[in-house]
Amino acid sequence: MDKGYEKEPFRTVCIKVTVLHKFKGFSKRQGKSHSMTLLAMVEFFEHNGISPNERMYETIASLKYLIKRRFNAMVAIMRSIEKEQTLPTVSMIQALFEQELASDGEEWDNDFDFIEQQLTETKKPTDMEPFDAEVTVPKIRYDRLEERYEELKTDFAYVLDHVSLFHNRFGKDHLKLDLNPGAIEKYRTKLKKP
Repeated sequence: MDKGYEKEPFRTVCIKVTVLHKFKGFSKRQGKSHSMTLLAMVEFFEHNGISPNERMYETIASLKYLIKRRFNAMVAIMRSIEKEQTLPTVSMIQALFEQELASDGEEWDNDFDFIEQQLTETKKPTDMEPFDAEVTVPKIRYDRLEERYEELKTDFAYVLDHVSLFHNRFGKDHLKLDLNPGAIEKYRTKLKKP
């Protein structure tokens, strides 16, 4: 007998025969009565906030693997930030303090001006020489720029797909853009965003 539901009466539900066989097999595998199996199913969907119509295409094991990969990517990003940004800054600060200790009371201003000048100096190409110096960019920024470039390429391809040639009988032919104003505004704001 079902615990907690001993005194409740039974009611019938009309179910198709194939569905009934499937449900009976499922409840037998669960080792519960039909009422308790159905109650457990309903409570599972209500508790987890999912609909029976939604499909979870990935198994829990594959989701764990995906989450683990994401965590590994986050660790790699953090190590990259530490290596490319934090450690050089720490070494520069240590160099400043070592320089200050070596000078024994000399004024700091000249040292800071020199280091600040080194940090702010960038080689700018002139008209005479081409700019072929290597520029290092943090990996995260490079990846973001690449993603933005790919997005712009797909957006531009989408816009070009919606451009058609309009033949004018009385004048020059011109191009016609078949996009709604909302899409045009979306692209305009996307381009203005830094």
